[in-house]
Amino acid sequence: MNMIALAAGGLLAAGGAYLAFVQKKKTEGMLTELKFMKATPLQELHGTWKSLCDEGMGDGFRDFIETNGAAATDGELVAPYSGMPCAYYEATVLREYEKQETSTDKDGKVTTNRTRGSETVSSQKSSSPLYVSDGDVRVGIDLDGAALHLKDGADRFEPYESSKTYTFFGVRFSAPSGIRTLGFKYREKLIPLGHPLYVAGEARQSAGSLRIGRPSEKGKPFIVSVKSEEEVTAGVESKAKTQFYIGIALVVIGLAVALFVK
Repeated sequence: MNMIALAAGGLLAAGGAYLAFVQKKKTEGMLTELKFMKATPLQELHGTWKSLCDEGMGDGFRDFIETNGAAATDGELVAPYSGMPCAYYEATVLREYEKQETSTDKDGKVTTNRTRGSETVSSQKSSSPLYVSDGDVRVGIDLDGAALHLKDGADRFEPYESSKTYTFFGVRFSAPSGIRTLGFKYREKLIPLGHPLYVAGEARQSAGSLRIGRPSEKGKPFIVSVKSEEEVTAGVESKAKTQFYIGIALVVIGLAVALFVK
């Protein structure tokens, strides 16, 4: 019996069982919670909090809610590559490169191959505050720990010019020696300014204002999405099914490795 194959197969099967049953159950629990929650209008949420504040109990306000509104921020924010007005963005620069790799086989024959790859050389997230707004009410969102669903922004490739100086978000790029830089991919993901937002999280008072953030109760979802509630729940449902099928496949593969690899 191959002990290495037995151990590897056991790990695969155990991981698959966890994914197919434990993780899938957690995802289904989140799905049930989202499906049966009733969206709270921002005006109503803000009114409830304000009433508690008037009674001196605002500090203790905590409520797990889902709500809808429009994306807003302070000042004027534009995505760095597309120039699109937005309330939040994530921007990345990838370096596409080509390099030579030399290998020697058991007979001493030397082979040289060219391989291509990519690496992230710079990334940035907007630091402006994000709000979900409705009329004259806007509520800040603390994004730490959020499952973010963003829209695609710019996605373009520019060939590298050795005579040109490249600076990404204030940091100068220096091409590494021995590796040919082919060019750069510029990618954005963003929340357009004024775009409808679906938010599920914990509403609470923070620094004297009403905000939405990661729930204090473990297992509760925290979602900030440019998709509708229906699209979000459909995605969570699809995720649960995928976890089950991949988990079962891993169990089968793990058992096969453990039993049949000699």
